[in-house]
Amino acid sequence: MKKLGDTQTNPFKGTIDYINDTLDLNITIHYTDPQFADAANKGITEGENAASCLSLNLYKYPNKNYDTQDLSSYTINYINDNLSVRAYQFSIPSKDFVKELQLSEDGTSYFFNGYFSLNFNIESNLQRVIFFDFFVGIERTSTGKRDTTFGSLSSSQNLPCQSECTTSVTSSLQFCPDQMCESTIDKPDLYLNDQIWLKHTLTKQGTENYYLINPEIYFTGDKLFKKADIKEQVISQKGYAMYLINIEIAWTPITISAKAMVSSIAGSRILHEQSRLLELAQTSTIGITPEIGCVKDKETNECINCDQSQNVNNYDLPQLDGCPLNANILIVGTLILVCFFI
Repeated sequence: MKKLGDTQTNPFKGTIDYINDTLDLNITIHYTDPQFADAANKGITEGENAASCLSLNLYKYPNKNYDTQDLSSYTINYINDNLSVRAYQFSIPSKDFVKELQLSEDGTSYFFNGYFSLNFNIESNLQRVIFFDFFVGIERTSTGKRDTTFGSLSSSQNLPCQSECTTSVTSSLQFCPDQMCESTIDKPDLYLNDQIWLKHTLTKQGTENYYLINPEIYFTGDKLFKKADIKEQVISQKGYAMYLINIEIAWTPITISAKAMVSSIAGSRILHEQSRLLELAQTSTIGITPEIGCVKDKETNECINCDQSQNVNNYDLPQLDGCPLNANILIVGTLILVCFFI
């Protein structure tokens, strides 16, 4: 276990990079051991060394308190440089940014913060946990203007929540034929400029008597995180909320994400729950619809195909055909306008 470091030494460091020309992310935690001289020397975990009894799991958190913990679904890739470095790497596609990272904005850019840990265990006994965070900044009008920063990385033998960590409040997001929503629709045809009702339901046991308030809805896909305009919202009933939105944008494929605050009082931001079920640090939940193959044109009943190789404007109104405004076209148009006035 000495190889995992202690309070004075930490053999781990982290990096974050975009994958080729995409907006997808690679997060890599590097581990250096001078005793690794070549590929024949195995790593320290079961995933890289069949003789090891040390398991490795990836967890995600909603903030830097690291006290609300959920097992991540991302696969850990084991990297061997044939010298003294081993690495643990996972990837986050941009279509998952709204779901997996913490979103905020400042009026010109979207900010995505990630909080994760690598937990080393022997059976159920924690041996070492590596906490780390990172930051992604993307201009709202162009996914070509972006920045990444790997934040802090720390090592500990204990979790902040000690015995048993709280898990996030889970919820589902389903399509409905109308506001009554007597039955849901799994994968409806979505037509540009049509309106559709969404049902956002709390699914974690014990949350049936809570309200969902202050919703934010996003259309999500590769490079796409466009905020939707909520036409109507019904949030006065316990356990679920109803939202009416306009299908204002086309993408292939596309999902819809709804994030809302969890409250014991309808219309209140305050969460009055003293049990461990809902911690004050975790007062929001996110629901995701099933992935829809495309948005269709109503006259032709055909999928609308956009040029998804271009940088995306995730802020301004889409083009008349439903495709996001091409950020490159916007820049060229602005330059032409400036030249005209000069």
